[in-house]
Amino acid sequence: MNELRLRIYEQIINQTPGGKTSLFNKICGITIFISIFFAVIVTENSIDYQFGDQIDLLDRIIGVLFCIEYFCRLWVAPLEKKYQDGWKGVFSYMISPMAIIDVIAIIPSFIGVRAELKILRIIRLLRILKIGRSEKFKQSIYHFNFALRSKSQELQISTFYTVLLLLISSTGMYLAESSIQPELLGSIPRCLWWSITTVSAVGYGDSIPVTAVGKTIASITSLMGIAAIAIPTGILASGFSESIGGKKNNESQ
Repeated sequence: MNELRLRIYEQIINQTPGGKTSLFNKICGITIFISIFFAVIVTENSIDYQFGDQIDLLDRIIGVLFCIEYFCRLWVAPLEKKYQDGWKGVFSYMISPMAIIDVIAIIPSFIGVRAELKILRIIRLLRILKIGRSEKFKQSIYHFNFALRSKSQELQISTFYTVLLLLISSTGMYLAESSIQPELLGSIPRCLWWSITTVSAVGYGDSIPVTAVGKTIASITSLMGIAAIAIPTGILASGFSESIGGKKNNESQ
């Protein structure tokens, strides 16, 4: 029994040759994505009407699998160094954030969702939080945090440039268009909304310049907005590359 417990623990913590994803975590990952997929598509009324019962059955099966996963984690929790031995370790795991997320993800499968309680289906989308268990997700968060920390000064400069661009463009647009379109561009805060949508390349079109000066300002803002997006993207990409490269070097040594 202890040998089985140890094997399950090794599968859970992904202690496999070559650091590959264990079978346990692969099954958990596939189950999570399947459950999220059906939780999303069932919000479409036509799909819910035609396949609602089948999806409910599948959801209960997935709920059972999640229960098995949860109890496996409870069983091996005392083997984890950060938890205590025996029942204290089990209890420590039960009140941990990830265990609470697991419970939140499991409960909707067994609360009985009928048409009049269809809003409860939305609770199932909380299973998206279980993606946090994925090793790939944890690695991504690590690399992202590394990129933010290592490139913080460069990102601050980029942010300053973006804020300056927004303020200058919104002020210029206010001077050019406030008398022509007082309702849409009659104040700098209103022009700031226009500037944000222009720099971000969203361009909702709810407020657009009509004067020659305003169009000129809009053109310059759009072109400079490319840099506002490209610069931090390049900085973060460089940080990601350094983080991944550093990890590969550590593994090869």
